[in-house]
Amino acid sequence: MSSHATPRTAKSPNDVNNAEQAKRPYQLEPWRRELTSKIKVYDGELDEFLDIFVPLNTPCPLDVPSEQIAEDFHPVKGREVHHYDPLIDIFSRIVADFPEDRRLSFCNTHAQELFFPFSSFAKDHHTSKPDISVSFPGVQLASRVKSPDWTRFSMVIEAKSTASEDAFDAKAGITRSDAIVQLAISARSLMFAHGLLAAYTIGVYGDMIRISRFDHACAVASKAFSIKSVEGLRIIQEFFWRFTHPWHASPGAVAGHDETISKITPTHQTWFQEHLGAETDELLNGVDLREGRVVKVWDDGEPKDSNSDTEYESSSTVLEPDETGFDSEPKQYILFKLVNVNARLFSRATMVWLGIEYDTTKSAEDLELRIIKEAWRQVVRIPESIFYRRLKETIPPEQRIGLPSLVEGGDLGAREVAQWEAASKPPGRVLRPRANRAAPCPPPHPMHQTFTWRLMVGESATARERSHMRLVIDTVGRPLSRFRSTRELVTAIRDAILGHRLAMERGGILHRDVSSGNILIVDKPRPDQLCAGILHDFDYSSITATVPSSPTAADDIANPPKLFRLRLEQDKTVDHSGHKERTGTYYFFAIDLLDPEIRSPIHQARHDLESFYWVLLWIVLRHTVYTHVKERNTCEAAFVYGDDYQAMSMKRSWLAGSLPIITGNKPLTTLIYELSDQVYHATVKERFGKRTPLTYDSLLATFNRALAQDDWPLNDASIPFYHGDARTNSVYAHRRPQGPRGSKRPRDDEELQSHFTDLQSGDFGTHLPSGETSTKHKKGRTTGGSRQKATVASSTLVARSSRKGGGSTSKRMRSSGGDEKETHSNRKQSDA
Repeated sequence: MSSHATPRTAKSPNDVNNAEQAKRPYQLEPWRRELTSKIKVYDGELDEFLDIFVPLNTPCPLDVPSEQIAEDFHPVKGREVHHYDPLIDIFSRIVADFPEDRRLSFCNTHAQELFFPFSSFAKDHHTSKPDISVSFPGVQLASRVKSPDWTRFSMVIEAKSTASEDAFDAKAGITRSDAIVQLAISARSLMFAHGLLAAYTIGVYGDMIRISRFDHACAVASKAFSIKSVEGLRIIQEFFWRFTHPWHASPGAVAGHDETISKITPTHQTWFQEHLGAETDELLNGVDLREGRVVKVWDDGEPKDSNSDTEYESSSTVLEPDETGFDSEPKQYILFKLVNVNARLFSRATMVWLGIEYDTTKSAEDLELRIIKEAWRQVVRIPESIFYRRLKETIPPEQRIGLPSLVEGGDLGAREVAQWEAASKPPGRVLRPRANRAAPCPPPHPMHQTFTWRLMVGESATARERSHMRLVIDTVGRPLSRFRSTRELVTAIRDAILGHRLAMERGGILHRDVSSGNILIVDKPRPDQLCAGILHDFDYSSITATVPSSPTAADDIANPPKLFRLRLEQDKTVDHSGHKERTGTYYFFAIDLLDPEIRSPIHQARHDLESFYWVLLWIVLRHTVYTHVKERNTCEAAFVYGDDYQAMSMKRSWLAGSLPIITGNKPLTTLIYELSDQVYHATVKERFGKRTPLTYDSLLATFNRALAQDDWPLNDASIPFYHGDARTNSVYAHRRPQGPRGSKRPRDDEELQSHFTDLQSGDFGTHLPSGETSTKHKKGRTTGGSRQKATVASSTLVARSSRKGGGSTSKRMRSSGGDEKETHSNRKQSDA
């Protein structure tokens, strides 16, 4: 792992934590930050821009449009809405002579809301209102589309009244304006809706136009040109022709299309229902198959080490020209239900699907549900298949707990690059624009691996590029936010910790991205499975040079195992560590990784162990009924996004302050209290003492002690989490529970109070270090043996606690003015 610090930047949050974050103004600013420095303007000629970024092998045979078609277009400041229909008329006349099956149509959608393309996650993202939306080739749109959605559109056009509103600047890269954010949000939605490798947009600024291309690494825009000139009209015509005649794609496809993806057809649906039988209704409950897709999967097999037996490089998946696999017959999978999605544009853009192999030669008994993962890894990072190979080699199936297995799949980007290089005579570079060639030669550059950073900045920016991964995982699961009982939730997280330990101690793999989305509850464990939960997604992981010889190495805090510095292909001179994204999911970062006073923090196993605590707390505060002084803002009291110092301070304050009491659930409440105490002692530096680092043994002992209790509620499934509707500025009404959850009666307030008062008189279990001295903490919490106590405030529990030290006592939680504190039922949000 690199010794350099990773960038401390805040990107647009994938999880919305409160009503304020759900509002459009809050989400726009993170978008602006994310786009800054990732929007490039190509300063070459317009034809060169098209040759590189919109390649084709079928030249446009049409005459150049007459400038008369745009002579009546006179944009006026302040009358932007009135320009849309004249622009539609101009664009329609430009494509009028296209073949019918390649002709585009345009419609005015400026007053119509388009939701995020996946309905299960739409509430987490505000809507878009593109000024003009463009059809797929051969599809005629009405002038006004009723109930539009992203499945109908292939591109968007945003128009502003004057050239001064141009969002791009060739020198500065980007002007912080909502105009570029509008284009980026629409490009993101188009890419996710259709599985595009790249999305195209058009910006009209007065009578000037720019064409933009977005992928998951960055975006590049053309120079501005006039729509009122013959040359400008020719460029638009050429662009539309290229857009509708993509390289090696059939009619109906557009530039940026992923040739390995197709739509679910009625034939697929019929086969699907026949092979799933009685399970069909359950699996398709709430599923819109129009959001699904059919994908091709090639198996990389056993990847070769590109260097030596003692070092894994980020490019260690090496394919010989005859092993590219694109000439072999791939398997097909029907992806019918989206389980999780990282909806950021310039990111891994991870999508986790529930799917099944589509094989008409197999019987229903021979087919199993699978998890299919799509992601765009940074090329500076080790391919995920390397980690699965190490796990397979070091952990026998009968001993594997909390970890999935890789069925097949691999790096589509690396495979395509191998194919491209094999067809290049001599081998070319991704950056070089290539002359048009007839099939079966590959396009001028690979599409499953991005190339724009290298083209615009140079080889030093290679680390910023991304490569397309598609993996099939054997274990099918549910998100933690959909637990059927709190005991199931805790068991799944415990098993994920066991998996993390196995990966670290047996395989020498440090996960580095423990999050609510990367732990799944095993839905229907197979007879050979030993776990109720799995830890998956090794995109950000690190690996040791050799298989660990000692199973205790992972808990050796003083001498953590040596992990690899990540490098690229044959580049041994350029340090790319500054380009790597900081590993992990922000809400679950360990406190030390947020501390600005810790320079170049090295991500270690103890940081992941702390993240398991924050994951459990996140789910509990969002999906259970509990009592806390903060009432409806409890989750915000522990989790802050974007500001490292504030996020660190809030987490420390949470550990030093009040904790929730989960209604009718003594085991879970006790577990939260014990884990909070452990994390506090492990992260808050004492004035006269040392920290007590988190270890696998101490954490697992706490989980096992809780799971051994026999008074867990039954059937206390997760409740919805409501936040402000991300599509508007409104806020959902708060729902409060009408009665107890689960089949057991809730404990009386006095009974719970008695239990937690008893905990005050001594330590909380064997996890506390023996003989620890009491020391007052500057934030109000002090070390020592005394623990939390609960009091009753106007018939409702309000947790108060103190920690003794130096003869003084500080309350862990205060009720302002003695107000009543109501039991809080969370508001709805699906945990991404």
